[in-house]
Amino acid sequence: MNKAVFFDRDGVILRMVYDQEHGTIDTITNTKQLSFVYGSIALLKHTTQSGYKNIIVSNQPAIGLRKMSPENFQEITDHMITAITGQGATIDAQYYCFHHPFAAIETYRKRCDCRKPNPGLLLQAAKEHNLDLTASWMIGDGVNDILAGHAAGCRTILLGNVMEAEYLSILEEQLHGVKPDAIIKKLPEAISLITT
Repeated sequence: MNKAVFFDRDGVILRMVYDQEHGTIDTITNTKQLSFVYGSIALLKHTTQSGYKNIIVSNQPAIGLRKMSPENFQEITDHMITAITGQGATIDAQYYCFHHPFAAIETYRKRCDCRKPNPGLLLQAAKEHNLDLTASWMIGDGVNDILAGHAAGCRTILLGNVMEAEYLSILEEQLHGVKPDAIIKKLPEAISLITT
């Protein structure tokens, strides 16, 4: 069987951006905003060299919320992959959930098994790539990533830039007793955790 490192996309591989209209940090909506989280390319190279498949598993409700078009999303995806491969790293597969329970477009308005914290995307990837989930990792920057990885049977790494006690206590409450295997401040810290 194969093993994988599952990566959330936004906040782990791609940097988030400030949305002035809503005053929030959000996913990018065009290719001009595309930039990479510090250490993401080096980590992708390391996991490949260590025998893992690199697989993106990401909630992407922006189309259903009318924040971007399917064509716009595909353009961002194409630019991302071109940039990653151009730097000598690889993405072996990508799995996206486009659903949202309050999507503006009815086609995408549903509660599904693929939207994290549900493990549907990871389970689908495991089936299609013959993965041993117990030998695999999930890296995310949010509670839903850790819960999905845990539910699928993976080891989990939480990327969090803020490590104050107040943040950690809120986090523990949201995780309902589930603990990440590691909490890191910067992606390069994951290199020593994920070995062959």
